[in-house]
Amino acid sequence: MARRGGREVAKLAISQFRSQTRIGRRKALLGETEKILRSGHVEVPKWFEALKAVPPTAQMSAMRPERIVYAEDKLIRAYYNRNPRERFQPIDLASHEPHYVRNFARRQLKVMNRNRVPEDVALKIVEEMAAEEDRVASEREAQGLPSTRHLTPKHTLQTNILETIQQEEEIAWQLAKKFKMTRLADKREAEMAAKMERKRELEEKQALEAEKQAEETQVKQEDAPAEPERKGKSNET
Repeated sequence: MARRGGREVAKLAISQFRSQTRIGRRKALLGETEKILRSGHVEVPKWFEALKAVPPTAQMSAMRPERIVYAEDKLIRAYYNRNPRERFQPIDLASHEPHYVRNFARRQLKVMNRNRVPEDVALKIVEEMAAEEDRVASEREAQGLPSTRHLTPKHTLQTNILETIQQEEEIAWQLAKKFKMTRLADKREAEMAAKMERKRELEEKQALEAEKQAEETQVKQEDAPAEPERKGKSNET
């Protein structure tokens, strides 16, 4: 607050004109400031003269332009959903020829309208056309002859580095799995061989013990004294 002519006057700041309502945003800053200053209860801010010298431009409002949508846009999105890798195909910005995906979608739309068939049927027809175009173009390119492509890409995408890493990891995993299975088989074979060896040793030990026991029995029988003959019975009286 400031004092002017024995009375207190308030200070005016631009932040006081900020409003979150639509009506507040539409108010003219210069006109509202002049209206407030005429009351004499507000101190003239330093920015008021600059505001009068260069008044703000009127805010223009216009309707948002409609989004431009082509008939083949839906088919183009479906193409990329089926073939996500094709999003990485390079685009020749200097060429006046449409992109091959747009050509594909336009041809599919043309088949749908001309033959009165649904989207999936037209898709199969155009895919066969694209496959034939790719075959002919590949043969000509292999012979060093110029080729024309409208429905297929002119460039071959290199294998993605992530796919290469995945392939290498898959190979390493397969090798590790094979090595592990081999070690497991060798371990089982060694355990089986050890078991058979223990069984053989046990059988040999049992055979030796049986043979030793038989020898001891024979020796005992040989060393035992002969049993005396029984005396005849006494005469009957």
